[in-house]
Amino acid sequence: MQNTDTKQLQFISLAILKTKNSISKAPTLLSFYRDELQLFLFLGIYLIAWTLLMEYLPSSMHADNVEQVVWSRTWQWGYYKHPPLPSLLMYVLSHLFGGHSRGLSAFAAQGCNVVALIYVWLLAKQILPRKLAIVAVLITSLISYYNFRAVIFNHNTVSFPFTAALIYYFYRALHHPERLLTWLLLGIAGGLAMLTKYSVILVLASFFVYLIWQQHWKNPVVIRGLLLSIVVFALIFSPNLIWLMEHDWLPLHYLDNQLTASDDSRLKLFSYFFGKLVMRGWYALLAVLFLINISSRKIVAISTVECLSTVGGEQFCNRQSYDTDRRFLLAMLFMPLALATLPMFINGSALDISWVSAFFFPAGILLVHCFFRHYDEASLLQNTSRLVWGLQIVILLVFFGGAVVYPAMTGRSARTNYPSQELANTVSTIWRKHQSQPLTIVIAESWLGGNVLLHARPEPILLIDNETVISPWVNRDDVASCGALVLTAIVDKTTPVYADLFKQASATGSFTLLWGHPPNGQVIEYAWAILSPEPNATPCRFTANTDAVLRE
Repeated sequence: MQNTDTKQLQFISLAILKTKNSISKAPTLLSFYRDELQLFLFLGIYLIAWTLLMEYLPSSMHADNVEQVVWSRTWQWGYYKHPPLPSLLMYVLSHLFGGHSRGLSAFAAQGCNVVALIYVWLLAKQILPRKLAIVAVLITSLISYYNFRAVIFNHNTVSFPFTAALIYYFYRALHHPERLLTWLLLGIAGGLAMLTKYSVILVLASFFVYLIWQQHWKNPVVIRGLLLSIVVFALIFSPNLIWLMEHDWLPLHYLDNQLTASDDSRLKLFSYFFGKLVMRGWYALLAVLFLINISSRKIVAISTVECLSTVGGEQFCNRQSYDTDRRFLLAMLFMPLALATLPMFINGSALDISWVSAFFFPAGILLVHCFFRHYDEASLLQNTSRLVWGLQIVILLVFFGGAVVYPAMTGRSARTNYPSQELANTVSTIWRKHQSQPLTIVIAESWLGGNVLLHARPEPILLIDNETVISPWVNRDDVASCGALVLTAIVDKTTPVYADLFKQASATGSFTLLWGHPPNGQVIEYAWAILSPEPNATPCRFTANTDAVLRE
């Protein structure tokens, strides 16, 4: 009995000692990961700041944000311009948070940006020491695509996390080709990326070029994993592919219209394109030059040794990993850009500079990899953190000062001070005056109707420019059953798109809104028409959803 008690006391003493050791190690562990915690604090504050300022300062938002308000009202497997995933994301968020808002759009957009930067950090950790990995993320955040332009919730911005994830999983798959889970995740990321933006095909094409260039195709383990990725990719993308075939490949027609030949020479187009790219990243490059001058160097260079495999219990290390990683980063950065410029050389098309915005995630890692391997990591990280915090605050102030505060003070009309709330209130009042049932359908162009949807509760749906082909969520029978409010600029009232609607209307009228204030503002005049439900039409299929929203 005494021996049993002694053993119990020894067990309890050992448990207490282990607990004390764990507690004593906890502060050390937190101290070790302090830099990572500060990185996530930076990303969290960044996301909150942009969300709150976009919610409370402007009265409207970028046209692409408004377009997503329209598309996400009723989710589809495709849209006439783009694939469906961004609209699905906004569809879910708007239902979770009780409707669309400026802050919700900013949160979704900058949230995608933050997730992408986390994937940059995950990739950087595979290539750089932990402190330099954080430096790479901070420098990447200074590229304009990944700060003030990331407040635009469109297909370019939503493609950020999926493109960054693609590059990360591709790197991991090549370094550990035996891990099927990584190839599975690569296929999932690729499929979701294609459901976000079709231009991701340029990144996927770069993967195949890299596989051939580095002769990975000779490795049967890589080929096995690649086949798994392709199968998973095809399964995820197939619903949108079916939609494309059923809808006459509408996004490809839209792309063809966008890639119109320019009268400028190829050299001029090329120079203009890359000149604008430099402008997108000039303060990131300036920050790198500044950090080179103020940061201290180390006497001993960071080792680039990487153990690639284990055979018979012994590790075989490749001292060429630095060159391999550099080639990977160069390929992932410049191959998609090179492929994107092909239309300029083939038919002289002028590319939209925002189409390549997701291709620059390797840039920060590459800059650190090339310029800061011999620098003192702690000093460099401290200098980078202070510089990036300061620059991000300046970017925030300059953006809202130039886009919101200045137009409001001078009275100039801008997207950010468009009177969208007043527009929605006016439209709702007109409808209630003439109809007893809820407003469920608005017929207008995307910007105008989207601003109504942004504030009207319950949210109606939009028949864009009276065209059911680009608004497949509504048809002519719906208009007959539910009625609709037609809204257009008064100068467009007699155009073929709207003239017949005004002739069929049970009531018409006009109203004016002040956009900005004198002397620099403008008075905008709108015409409206009420299409009453037809007497013998079937019940409106949108009313049940509207009533549910009203009850909430």
